[in-house]
This record gives sequence, C-alpha cells and structure tokens, in this order.
Amino acid sequence: MIAAIKGIRGAAKERTKRLLYETLELNDFRKTVAGKLSGGNKRKLCCAQSLMMSPKIEYLDEPTTGVDPVSRRALIRMIKKMNDCSVLLTTHRMDEAEQLCDKIAIMINGRFTVLGSPNYLKAHYGNGYSMTIV
Repeated sequence: MIAAIKGIRGAAKERTKRLLYETLELNDFRKTVAGKLSGGNKRKLCCAQSLMMSPKIEYLDEPTTGVDPVSRRALIRMIKKMNDCSVLLTTHRMDEAEQLCDKIAIMINGRFTVLGSPNYLKAHYGNGYSMTIV
C-alpha cells in the first residue's frame, strides 16, 4: 500500500517482498492489519515502510527499543543489508552501535563528547570494571 501511495511500481513489488518476507520475517503477517501486530512486528513494518523509497539517508531512532530478541536480530540484519544508503542511528545500546556503526558519537547532556570508531572507543574508554576474587 505504501508503494502505491508513493507512486512506486514494478521493482517496488520485488523490494517489498524482499524487505517484508526475507529480511524482516513478516511473511506470516502479510494479511494482518497493522494495528493487530505485536510491538516488534510494528517496528519492523515501520522500518520497511521507510525503506520503500530507497532513501540516500535513513534516520532510525532506537529501532530495537521494546522489541523481542528475534525481532531485534531481524532489524539488525536489515540495517546491515542497507548498503545503498547511509544510516543515522540513535541508540542507548553500545553493543548495537558496535555491530552496526562505522563511527559512534557519544552525547552527554546534549553535547557530543566523543566521536570515533568502535575500536577507538574500546581502546580509549573500554576498560570497564575489574574484580579480583580471592
């Protein structure tokens, strides 16, 4: 329906099938009204709808918040497959940022305090906590 509203024809059907069925695993819900989907499937559907236009830049604001682990993995797979566009992702999860991002900016109190690759951030700030048990 979104493709028809946006005036996309032909190749859009193939793109829709690939997004919904293969990448996001929504095949079982293709006849389900969006309002009756679970929270995770609604998130996946929203991401798929935004990707229908093949944007050059995709903004994703915490796409995996509140979703089950299976939906989270599907969304991460989808984002990894987005080779033809840039993705600006906001998240509170460093593991997610590490998996998906080439560059990570850390914001504290509304200001960017650190910018670097995941390896750079780990090397400089990833000491964490140490515990010695005797």
